Amino acid sequence: MKKVKGFTLIELLIVVAIIGIIAAIAIPNLLDAIERSRQKKSVSEVQSLAQALQAFSTDYGGYPPTSVVANGSDPNAVLDGTVYFDAANSPAFEPDYIQAIPTADGWGVPYVLTVGPDGAQNNLQLGTPVSQHFAMACYGSDMADGGGTDPGVDAFSNISTSWCANPPVAAGTLETHCYESDIVWGDSSFLQRPEGKQKHC
Repeated sequence: MKKVKGFTLIELLIVVAIIGIIAAIAIPNLLDAIERSRQKKSVSEVQSLAQALQAFSTDYGGYPPTSVVANGSDPNAVLDGTVYFDAANSPAFEPDYIQAIPTADGWGVPYVLTVGPDGAQNNLQLGTPVSQHFAMACYGSDMADGGGTDPGVDAFSNISTSWCANPPVAAGTLETHCYESDIVWGDSSFLQRPEGKQKHC
């Protein structure tokens, strides 16, 4: 009868060590790729929603007013385009300017929006004042206002408060390098956005 030869303990240990090395290299890269795709999705959706708000502003002379943004000065507010109608009782934002408002960012958290101040007079087409400025954001991977230790960047609540003042505080685009940093758009451009290699801070 032929004796069946199995693997030795040394051979098994070598295989386990090789698998461990491959896992140690592959898993962090996989997790980083997932975070990168979530961040890119969020940047793209912030830009799409902001462009819809810009198109709305071109037609109506301002942005949706505080009445259709839950607590218009609250940095945790969201735009509800389904309840916004013009004077003819026709939908005035969704689906005319965007097919559907994105419900959540790459990390599953709703986008946040601050608007203000509302104009002094009603827009004749809408029968309500329109807002003069808006700032919107994705909170990033920490899912909270601010976050990370990215130097030179700010929390959305701080940026939006000054941006939605009348007149807004002028600011250049701040560059972020952490997945936790807020991605912020104000009126017609990014006020804070990811640039270059990103990391967890």
